Amino acid sequence: MVFQIAYVIVKSANAPRPGNWILERSLDGVNYQPWQYHAITDTECLTRYNIPPRTGPPSYAKDDEVICTSYYSRIHPLENGEIRHSANIL
Repeated sequence: MVFQIAYVIVKSANAPRPGNWILERSLDGVNYQPWQYHAITDTECLTRYNIPPRTGPPSYAKDDEVICTSYYSRIHPLENGEIRHSANIL
């Protein structure tokens, strides 16, 4: 059975949102590939992950596109920050 994910919401509780991290996806539950890279700054998208930064709210031009964003890596809010991911393409 195959499921299509429309939204993923990551919510931090008593801590700031994470800075550098990778959201991965899998088609078979065994092999995972990067879906979205998160960096503290746009510059780190290039230096850490070698991917041009996507400015503004993350969006996709194609289903298999892998992007990097610093949009959700700001330290504020210090608590209960949400990171919203949408599988919608442009």
